[in-house]
Amino acid sequence: MHLVLAAIHLEASPRAVPLGPAMLASALKRAFPESVQTRVLDLFLQQSAEACADLILASTPDAVGLSLYVWNRALGRAIARLLRARQPSLILFAGGAEVSADPEGMLAEGWLDLVLPGEGEETIVTVVGDLLKGVPVAEIQARIQPRIVQDLSTLPSPYLDGTLDPTAYSGMLWELSRGCPFRCDFCFESRGTPGTRRVPLARITAELECFQACGVNQVFVLDPTFNYDREQAKGILRLIAERAPAMHFFFEIRSEFIDAELAELFAAIHCTLQIGLQSADDAVLRRISRNIDPADFEAKVLLLHEAGATYGFDLIYGLPGDTLAGFCASLDYAFSLAPNHVDIFPLSVLPGTRLHDTAPELGLQHLREIPYTVLQSPTFSVADMAAGGRLAAACDRLYNQGRAVPWFALVLEALDLAPSELFARFADFQEAHPEPDTTALQAAFVQACFEGGPEGAVAADLVTYFGRSGALLEAGGPGPDGPCVATFHHDPRALLDLLYSGLTDLSALADHLPAHPCQAELSLEDGEIGLRLLGVDPAP
Repeated sequence: MHLVLAAIHLEASPRAVPLGPAMLASALKRAFPESVQTRVLDLFLQQSAEACADLILASTPDAVGLSLYVWNRALGRAIARLLRARQPSLILFAGGAEVSADPEGMLAEGWLDLVLPGEGEETIVTVVGDLLKGVPVAEIQARIQPRIVQDLSTLPSPYLDGTLDPTAYSGMLWELSRGCPFRCDFCFESRGTPGTRRVPLARITAELECFQACGVNQVFVLDPTFNYDREQAKGILRLIAERAPAMHFFFEIRSEFIDAELAELFAAIHCTLQIGLQSADDAVLRRISRNIDPADFEAKVLLLHEAGATYGFDLIYGLPGDTLAGFCASLDYAFSLAPNHVDIFPLSVLPGTRLHDTAPELGLQHLREIPYTVLQSPTFSVADMAAGGRLAAACDRLYNQGRAVPWFALVLEALDLAPSELFARFADFQEAHPEPDTTALQAAFVQACFEGGPEGAVAADLVTYFGRSGALLEAGGPGPDGPCVATFHHDPRALLDLLYSGLTDLSALADHLPAHPCQAELSLEDGEIGLRLLGVDPAP
């Protein structure tokens, strides 16, 4: 049997690794080493259904499996219908979160022969075994029940058995656990899978060594509560520090389980931490089976800050019982803790979650098709949801994309504004001033905030320096357009000397800095940013 297992990724990125299909392929390789040939195929949301179908049929498969999630269900449906029309004898099946949430509904749509809900490694071996025996598809489907793999040590690793080649991707997905000890109403992670099952340390070690040998430079850890078992987390961090010190890791963690030692271990490796804050209002969180003690949250995040770890937060607008003013208060609270980045999402009512079951009684009106986002609620109007979206977009561009961490608090203090107020101003500004260059847009914005005053010129220089230098550091050097040349209102070297000496008041900086319109070339030398003045610019 020739089988194609296709992943449909959001976009080409370091996260676009077909780990789910590869896990199934590894299970089939072990179970049917001679009788089944499986190809794992990468597809992307930007491709047409026709192009995807062509790539699938190029392998002349007997059966095709699709991994379906919120973002790719529509494209998966279109691909399957094309495959059915062009090769009616193909056996088409699907798995993934969308299938697990609504297997009957998915099958009823009529474009699949089989749906495989739940964790698929054991199910697919059973299904393919039945197909090889000639069991009718309808009979196979009638036997399928959602199941979970109780012991993850029984699963083969696609990295270790050669199914996935780490050198073929710019990043890696690294599964360390399945399930979740928490029961957040909006999340599908723990529904029907009580407790947490963890990958054994021997396999973790072997996969890490494989990544290191293959030259992997960034790893996205699949574990929604990495530090729930603090001692195991500490052991893995020590292992990373010993075996892969140059690799960058992305972790999802819970604030409750941070302690000083863990914070130091995070800071000792190259990593980025994401913490699901969602809201700073305990009453709002309790409506979705979460809770927060703001003082404890702040204390735990302070441990990360003092250790020098890089961390960010997730926030959700449109939560049951929340208001636009309450969301803005949560946004302001998040930024009071000096995060490296903040990711903001509208609430989605995902099929299969408890929130989906309780949405009618909560008065949540939401899209019935992907992406299932909330349209309005009794406390969050349509206009409020739109305002939340504008704030989210402004935060992403001004703060996240704009590398605003070094100067953001200085500007807020000088303007005496809350973060949510500054983002609202920026949302208005970028609508009125279309500018593709984020750093140039930020510089113009801060000058406008200070109405052209001297503090605005200093702020614009800070924006320019940190924006351009941050881009150089991320790219590892200048881009295809050659050296990075930036325009400043003051000598940037003098500005940075004052800043790093501890002078952080914009008015004081403006008082100490004589006007010196100039251009400077920024360079990257041994991981450090160099500055060379090029001359005076008469119109900065």
